[in-house]
Amino acid sequence: MSEEFKRTLKRFFTNPSALIGVTILIFFIIIAIFAPWIAPPKIPVNKNLEKARNLLENYSEENKYLIINELKNFWDDTYFFAEDDYIELSNLMETIAKFHNKEVSSNELKAHIKELTDYYILNITYYEKFDEETNKVIKNLKKEYNKIEKKYKESVISLNLINELEKIDGEEFVKQAIKVVSRFDKNFHEAIGFNPYIMPNVTTTRTPIPPSKEHPFGIVNQKDIFYGVIWGTRTAFEIGLVVVAISTVIGLFIGSVAAYFGGWLEEVLMRITDIFMSIPFMLAAMVLTTILGLGIKNMMIALIVFGWMVTARLIRGNILQAKNEQYVMAAKALGVSDFFIIVKHILPNTIFPVLINATMRIGSMVITAAALSFLGLGAPQGYADWGSILSYSRDWIIGGTNPTQYWFTILYPGIAMILFVIGWNLLGDALRDVFDPRMRH
Repeated sequence: MSEEFKRTLKRFFTNPSALIGVTILIFFIIIAIFAPWIAPPKIPVNKNLEKARNLLENYSEENKYLIINELKNFWDDTYFFAEDDYIELSNLMETIAKFHNKEVSSNELKAHIKELTDYYILNITYYEKFDEETNKVIKNLKKEYNKIEKKYKESVISLNLINELEKIDGEEFVKQAIKVVSRFDKNFHEAIGFNPYIMPNVTTTRTPIPPSKEHPFGIVNQKDIFYGVIWGTRTAFEIGLVVVAISTVIGLFIGSVAAYFGGWLEEVLMRITDIFMSIPFMLAAMVLTTILGLGIKNMMIALIVFGWMVTARLIRGNILQAKNEQYVMAAKALGVSDFFIIVKHILPNTIFPVLINATMRIGSMVITAAALSFLGLGAPQGYADWGSILSYSRDWIIGGTNPTQYWFTILYPGIAMILFVIGWNLLGDALRDVFDPRMRH
């Protein structure tokens, strides 16, 4: 370990901002890691699998066929129509292929779709929208077929697993049966779309309920605020880290290429950057999120698309100063490729301001994402996101007869968001103090 590195670490850990920021972030990291234990999700249970699991825990030879019977009942409930649906949709795919080859008319294809909607194999909207959005309907039908095909293949595998269990006994049966139950359990949760990030309803009343022993942060919109704040920590890290990491890489690439090669390429890239910067960030993110639709991933895409420009301009300015340094000239004289000059020589000496900026942008991205969710343009309904929780409080705080009555609907998610942002900002300030030569004593 070099002396310079030791001095840097010492400056970092003796910096009050660094200590406070790191402590706050470690606190949130611990919450994010242990969220399933701090706020356990209410995992749905299939009654057949639950009975099979209980019988396995108290296994005896008499229980063997009772266990197999429960697994068969699960298979019947889940996969009974899988083969028929697969055959029907396979026939539909053949009709679609003939439609593309102009062997059948659009009316014939539409009639085939109508037939499957009458059998409740397909949703009626495929038939209703066929004339207006033919290509889109066909595309979605192919996706539907892929899902049915996957379900059919899983049904065959599952049935074979049950049949194999009938051939074995004793400890081997218990061992294999546990694996089968676990596999079926996973299939069950996938089929119902279980997601631990969706906050469960814990009451039937929509009126906020103050904090209690069972729900320490209270309840809003039928949902437990404590559960949302805890799992929202994972959402905040996912949004902040992924968005900033990808947008920073994009900005580094565009800014580095523009600054290093210069000329017309720099002019084109920087004018594109200026165009993106001329669009108000929040407004642009709102418009693109509206186009892409609800969802954390779509919101992250919108934030990435309009979040790389500051990095591009920052690294461009740094590289313009560094590209004429002697070590760069020496590398060029030795015949080192432009790619390796940028990656190995220039970026390591110019990237620290970008990293500091990226650290501080993580907090701002979480704030922006929360604002989008608050406006109903980000996380889907019920998703564990601090902005979504705050949006629930809007109807009870604004225009209420007693605005302070439901203080808890804003306080807890608000505090979590503020502390998260402060933690990243303090860390960014500390890194700036440590790596800025003008701040060294």
